[in-house]
Amino acid sequence: MKRRFSHVTAVWICFFGLAKLAAADPRPFTFTSDAYPMGKGQWEIEQWVTYSGERGNDSEFMRFDFRTELELGLADNFDLAIYFPEIRHEDSTAGGEDTSLHGGAIEAVVYLTNPVKDFLGIALYGEVKIREDELEFEQKLILQKDIGKWIFAYNLVLETEIEGAFEEGENEIEGILQNTFGVAYAFLPGWTAGGEMVIKSVYEDWENYEGTAVHIGPVLSYQGGKVGQDGVWWVTVTPMFQVTDEDSESDFMFRMIFGIGF
Repeated sequence: MKRRFSHVTAVWICFFGLAKLAAADPRPFTFTSDAYPMGKGQWEIEQWVTYSGERGNDSEFMRFDFRTELELGLADNFDLAIYFPEIRHEDSTAGGEDTSLHGGAIEAVVYLTNPVKDFLGIALYGEVKIREDELEFEQKLILQKDIGKWIFAYNLVLETEIEGAFEEGENEIEGILQNTFGVAYAFLPGWTAGGEMVIKSVYEDWENYEGTAVHIGPVLSYQGGKVGQDGVWWVTVTPMFQVTDEDSESDFMFRMIFGIGF
């Protein structure tokens, strides 16, 4: 009962935190990137809130990550995004309670084909994240196909985290291979619902396999709210549950992304 209460409380904290924002490119998913381009001259602000709770070796673990993104459409098939420093609040049995500020990131996406007009939508994604003592690289192959009211998406994700990148001595390198899947259906104008799955495998130095976690959950998105004459706002939410038994990964996650575009 205590665990269920903590999850529900975390979800409501995420919701009300975003509802207070002074409110494009709507996202049908939160853990799976889509192949919709922003469009030249368009820009958007997104607020991410991600909650991670409970790990097999720490039932009291709880973490909130707050991430703000400014996305710009520099060409019809090229988007550039800047992530401002993230705010993280974490509470665990081992480390206690702590709030910290993490470094920002820059992201670029090239859209090769369109998921609506072409046989298959294809996009290439690259991100570099800089923190105080860590450097991260992330690359994605994004595939998507829209068929009528259905949206099908797949991401192949490679992440390399270099801890101690700005210090002398040996670095610790962690490699992450992810396969993410998303499917959604437009059941009402502006509304889509479906599900997501994330398969995450971790490697030490990209050589030694450490384990794989699988998370599955529903996704709900509303797109098309009006702000002034030109603004459009949208919101997408996904609760995720671990269906494997990987102690190093959270048993429950919840992500909400709120965006307003012009």
